[in-house]
Amino acid sequence: MLGDKDRGLLLNLTGDGKGKSTGAFGTAVRALGWGWRVAILQFLKGDRMTGERNFFTTHFPEMIFEDLGLGLSTHPGDHAGAARRGWERAKELLAGFDGELLILDELNVALRNGYLSADEVIPALTGRRETLNVIVTGRGAPPELVAVSDLVSEVREIRHPFRSGIPAQKGIDY
Repeated sequence: MLGDKDRGLLLNLTGDGKGKSTGAFGTAVRALGWGWRVAILQFLKGDRMTGERNFFTTHFPEMIFEDLGLGLSTHPGDHAGAARRGWERAKELLAGFDGELLILDELNVALRNGYLSADEVIPALTGRRETLNVIVTGRGAPPELVAVSDLVSEVREIRHPFRSGIPAQKGIDY
């Protein structure tokens, strides 16, 4: 049996504010700084170039970094099918990734939008290898997932430039 300091944690970063994915990526940088093996699966972000993809794939080419979504859920396309394919990949990593940190970016949104079922996702997350840390991000974390998470942080929007008509900014938002 593992000691508490060796047990992998399930962290959930949720809420309506900006910073959930950013917080997860900051944790990835911290983990990489300790020589951890990290994998990031992005469930909703499409093939739009982002600073995080540029950074991780340029500086850590051995790292798993995969965009599995079609972009914003308001864009046309089979978002449920993309989420399903992303979840199949996530299950492969939950079962066979020998690293220390797996980030499932925007998985909460895929659950909230009904693309995936919490009844399917939660057993795979809680049944992962005992030493694997997992971070789930996205708005609308289902209560059942919140209940089994070791850490839940809610990022709350107080003010956002988008509400004033300012679009997403390169280097800040993507």
